Amino acid sequence: MSEPQANPTVTIVTGASSGIGEATARRFAKAGHTVVLAARRKDLLDALAADIERDGGTALSVPTDLSDGEQTTTLARTALDTFGRVDVLINNAGYSPSFTLEQLDRTALRHVFDVNLISAMQLISELTPQWRERREGRVVNVNSMTLFVGAPIAVTYAATKGGMNAMTACLRLELAPWNIKLTQVVPGFVDTPTFEKSRESGKELRHDPSNPYRTLMDGLEEFSNKQLESAISPADVADIIWKAATAPDPKLRYFAPKSVKTAARMFSMMPTSLAERILRGMYKWELQEDSDVG
Repeated sequence: MSEPQANPTVTIVTGASSGIGEATARRFAKAGHTVVLAARRKDLLDALAADIERDGGTALSVPTDLSDGEQTTTLARTALDTFGRVDVLINNAGYSPSFTLEQLDRTALRHVFDVNLISAMQLISELTPQWRERREGRVVNVNSMTLFVGAPIAVTYAATKGGMNAMTACLRLELAPWNIKLTQVVPGFVDTPTFEKSRESGKELRHDPSNPYRTLMDGLEEFSNKQLESAISPADVADIIWKAATAPDPKLRYFAPKSVKTAARMFSMMPTSLAERILRGMYKWELQEDSDVG
């Protein structure tokens, strides 16, 4: 790691080992921020940190399992002890199990909430005292279109993102007196390894003849593949995250790309029956015969 600068602008990026998180870390480092990289994969984080340093930036790799409260505390503490401050927190880490609700036990449900939502809340909580003391701080939470568009087999993921939306709105008010500003970025379909990982994790279930959701899983995979043909890049999302993190008076939400805002507004204004009919058609998920539902 390069020698720490005097009073650097320090940004923590979670989920930094690939996709949006990696692109965001590179974007902020290029702009002169010292970046603290958090994810489980030490090898990927170390490689990214080395790349950033070769390009003249400063990066610190902190391998972290965000489902673990102690490791999450260590992440915040390491950043503060190393650089003396954290200016920006990018809560990007998250995943969506490729299983329906009835196929997940309570342990699995809790793990999704720990990674996607509780770790974000914990990091904000642990960084808030130094933000209050300095009377400034920034948080960008990476959210999801599931706020506006229902998505089967994304029930737990969507629940965490709904919680993130409510948390962000409430904290904008709670922390405003100390100039601590929170916002969210809502991406559309992004060309990341996430979809391939999800497909791989659910592969056995998709081919299990006793699985009553096989038709739905096939329909969702076909829909996702079609959407990925016009997906934006992680770097495009990173540019929006940068905009959200540096806006003087950030909005509650930024959309990436702007067309996502149009789609969100359209579905929000539709009668529920029409929206659900459209979505069932998109996912190819209609009323099943008794023999097909298990």
